[in-house]
Amino acid sequence: MYEKLLEECGLARNEALVYLALLRIGKARSGEVVREAKISGGKIYETLYKLVDKGLVKEVSENGIKRFIANDPKTLIAYLKEKEKNFREKENELNKAIPLLSSLKKLEPESESVSLVKGIKGISPVVYSILEKAKEIRIMGIKSSKKEEYNNFWRAWHRKRVELKREAKMLFSDRNTEYWKFFKKLKHTKVKELLHLSPSAIMIIDNNSFLFSYEKEFTCIHILSDSVSSSLSNFFNDLWRIAKK
Repeated sequence: MYEKLLEECGLARNEALVYLALLRIGKARSGEVVREAKISGGKIYETLYKLVDKGLVKEVSENGIKRFIANDPKTLIAYLKEKEKNFREKENELNKAIPLLSSLKKLEPESESVSLVKGIKGISPVVYSILEKAKEIRIMGIKSSKKEEYNNFWRAWHRKRVELKREAKMLFSDRNTEYWKFFKKLKHTKVKELLHLSPSAIMIIDNNSFLFSYEKEFTCIHILSDSVSSSLSNFFNDLWRIAKK
């Protein structure tokens, strides 16, 4: 019942089965654990001692016979906290190593490309990395009616943009919403509305063009092309001239 939860907490499948078996039967020899957990006995001691190392099981010896006992389930919280601490330490080490790792990456000549990117986790690193060197940012077809998690994602991205002092022109397809008001007050941001013409949500950053969809899933088509971005920029400029402030 709780096997999947324990696996999501970092235990291997056999470790989860063995720990749960020990909770049910109490102090037990390895053979009893194998039968209760319904696993192969080939690596039972390896599994048990991994759980001992994680602080979830303890070993006792009675008359020269090894037996094992599951520690209180509260130790699972301590185990998770230790994993979190180790994760933070590794994250700090990795942050220090990023410049060196980046210098090892082979730089490929920039060429035209088209890619489909899905979900916030996929889109986020792309749009944030391009923001770092952005010169011109134009966005059109902006609507406030997206899921709040998507609006929050873009609020955070634009706060970073403002922090980097990158200017942006934004064409909304609605107005007088909380989302619209957020951008009207934002520094380094010019906002206009064009209510009767609503193209797809498109963002142009230098030679990068993004066509966004928020229907079933947050997706975007990322086009790296001078000619495409130039064409879309011209279209944006035409709309900007007739849009209302």
